Amino acid sequence: MEKPPNVLQRPAARPSRAAAAAGFFRRTLALGLLACVVASLGLTAGAGAEPERPRSFSEQALNEAFATSRVLAVQAESLAGSLDAEPAAELRAAAETLNQQSLLLTSPGGAAAARPAAAQVQPYPRALLESARKNLAAAGRADYGTARLLAAAGTGQLLLAERTAQALGDPLGQLPDSGWTPVLEDQPRCSGGDRTVLQDRPGAAESLQAAIDAEYGAAYGYEVAQAQAGSGFTVLGQPPAQRRSAHLEAGEEGVRLLPDLCLPEVTPLPAWSLDPAFLADPVTSLQELEATIPGVYADLAGSSDGAVRSWAIDRLVEASRLVYSTGEVPPAPGLDAEPAHLPWAAA
Repeated sequence: MEKPPNVLQRPAARPSRAAAAAGFFRRTLALGLLACVVASLGLTAGAGAEPERPRSFSEQALNEAFATSRVLAVQAESLAGSLDAEPAAELRAAAETLNQQSLLLTSPGGAAAARPAAAQVQPYPRALLESARKNLAAAGRADYGTARLLAAAGTGQLLLAERTAQALGDPLGQLPDSGWTPVLEDQPRCSGGDRTVLQDRPGAAESLQAAIDAEYGAAYGYEVAQAQAGSGFTVLGQPPAQRRSAHLEAGEEGVRLLPDLCLPEVTPLPAWSLDPAFLADPVTSLQELEATIPGVYADLAGSSDGAVRSWAIDRLVEASRLVYSTGEVPPAPGLDAEPAHLPWAAA
């Protein structure tokens, strides 16, 4: 059988000089463009980002509060490992609260990175107390939203300091009832009832009035409860007459601050309404009423300045001490935010 003849393949035609020149030009152009891109990236990286703008006082205070809460949480966990079961549980609870607090003190963009835990130079309750004092003092100068957050966080740390001091048998001594924050003296004062000076303090007058109403309303609630159930019960460990007097005194203090917000110093009339649930169980209703008071003062701290803000922070501390005398200490008394539900909590 004969083999088919081999078919010779004709060599491909060599590109013309013009085509070769065009290809060389295209490759050279592409490499040139790539070199320009690389060079531009190098110039950008070499120039560096624009200088970071100076941080405001509020930003600095918030970042420091965030970093300190993280450090204190680490120290609490470390200290718990060397303690007996009961104080160790208290320290671990404090660590969890502080970790939750740090979520509130950060932001979607992130706050300052936590500093490494330094060697303990003072007893842990004292370190917590010092941090609380710094946050409460900073709340006196911060902008409105930050003031509310720092006041609440500082209050939570103060409660943790008292709780851990008791667990460790390291008493903090007698703590002052007021003076946690400086009173700013450069705030505008009212003259002749001119409320135009309040244009930069939206809601301050309304928040103060709400606080006064809450205090006098609570005092009235205790009067009704005593009429319904006598005086043999207690609310948060205190007899009703004592709680009524405390609320009346706080209401009077608030009334004396009304002129600071261009409002007349007028005590509200005792015209309060109570729902049927209160009359059915006044003791439980009074406990629930007391639990709302910290939020009233957190709102006032976040909408006021000067003496009014100072008073609001003092009242936030004292109301929280009462409400959270037993049970779990929240990360930020007076705030409704749930740290675990924040969008950046899982980051």
